[in-house]
Amino acid sequence: MMASFKNMKELMDARIRIERSPTSHLRDISFRANSITACLRIPPITIDSSTKAMFLNLITYKLSSDVERDFISYLRFLDSLIDHVDDIRELQSIGILQNNLDTHKEVTIFFNTISKLGIKLPRLQRRESENSEAPSESL
Repeated sequence: MMASFKNMKELMDARIRIERSPTSHLRDISFRANSITACLRIPPITIDSSTKAMFLNLITYKLSSDVERDFISYLRFLDSLIDHVDDIRELQSIGILQNNLDTHKEVTIFFNTISKLGIKLPRLQRRESENSEAPSESL
């Protein structure tokens, strides 16, 4: 079961403060709440023309090895925060996202596309391994 997260607008409408984490480590995501306030801290990320290729390579590496899949979870989390161009603007104004692409729309499309690839790859990989384990009837 995959967790469901809100996008930036929904978080802000719920009066959850969004801040930049002090480090760039993917695991440096935190949420603290009390009866009065709530704060979500997210590490910064830069998006440029080489980011998509790098992310695809990291997804492939993570899925083909036994290492933890924090990176894919991080991409899914960012994708859930980014539904609209306004979400990009907000993340950029906080200092969490640096957009070096031409438009905010490109970043929105980028995250929606890359996250879907990360979600589909494990299923595809699982099917391939199941097929390779099945006995061959042609022998």
